[in-house]
Amino acid sequence: MKRNDASPRSAALLLAGLLVAGCSATSPAGDIGRASADGQAPPASGTTKPIRLALEVHRSPGCSCCHEWELYLQAAGWSVRAADDPGIAAFKTQYGLPESTWSCHTAVVSGYVVEGHVPIEAIEDLLATRPDIDGIALPAMPAGSPGMPGVRAGPFEILAVKDGRVSIFGLY
Repeated sequence: MKRNDASPRSAALLLAGLLVAGCSATSPAGDIGRASADGQAPPASGTTKPIRLALEVHRSPGCSCCHEWELYLQAAGWSVRAADDPGIAAFKTQYGLPESTWSCHTAVVSGYVVEGHVPIEAIEDLLATRPDIDGIALPAMPAGSPGMPGVRAGPFEILAVKDGRVSIFGLY
């Protein structure tokens, strides 16, 4: 009886193909700015630590509190790319942020915009639930918010932004 050499070879090729397919999935560490080709970030699981993606931060030139918010994110394990942006108003408008939501910096993560000194927990909830919105915002620069000095007066009302309209995303 003749031995079929194609069987072990086919199995090896199949295994190699599966490994390559698994390695080509969107990597959280490399996901800066817009969402992956399928428009999704890997979902966070309630039993595992949330996935920490990289944020791209555009900040008002000369602003010092933006750096403090970036340090807050980095201390929690987030990767941050940041740059002063003299055209920050145009950037905010490009992402559909109404002026009433503006702060000193705007971040983009996994296709969402994050405006202002938003707490990490709100960003993690955004990425875990992936709602059909453009992003979230914490308007102005409230005292005691991440990266801002002062005493926190209570929970922060984080806004959801969709097509230039705002609603409540949650209290954090």
